[in-house]
Amino acid sequence: MADRTLVLVDAGMAAGFRLKKPALSQLHQALVHLYRQHPDAHVAVLGDPGLKWDVAAAEAAAFEGDIVAGALVCAPAGALDGTAGFLARAAAKAKAKGYDVVAFTDRAIPDVALGRLRNEAGRWSWDIDATRTLDADQVGPPLASRRRRRR
Repeated sequence: MADRTLVLVDAGMAAGFRLKKPALSQLHQALVHLYRQHPDAHVAVLGDPGLKWDVAAAEAAAFEGDIVAGALVCAPAGALDGTAGFLARAAAKAKAKGYDVVAFTDRAIPDVALGRLRNEAGRWSWDIDATRTLDADQVGPPLASRRRRRR
């Protein structure tokens, strides 16, 4: 790990990791393990604003609290290429400022080192050393949103 490492966490991916429905409590537990394993890394948690509607109603207030506290940043509505584009631009800005960037997401983001996240019996493992970087020609066009509009 470099002196200036920025870990970008896709909130939706971590909250929904191997679950039918995303859970903010799971995201929080995973982040505690990240901070314990990599205390010198800078961490930014980025997410889709629609995640608020995907978590349980009881967690909606905590989701808003995370935003107000600056613990979670949501992609702006109408962001170019959605949340994946927002993550890619955040990574590019961090690289320009001299950070080594590792992203944890289930989206294909070109030219960004992708880390591996595992959960083994409740212990989250954030691998920021054995990363994989995809070239732009290895990534297809962005997929349509997986979320259905609320009526």
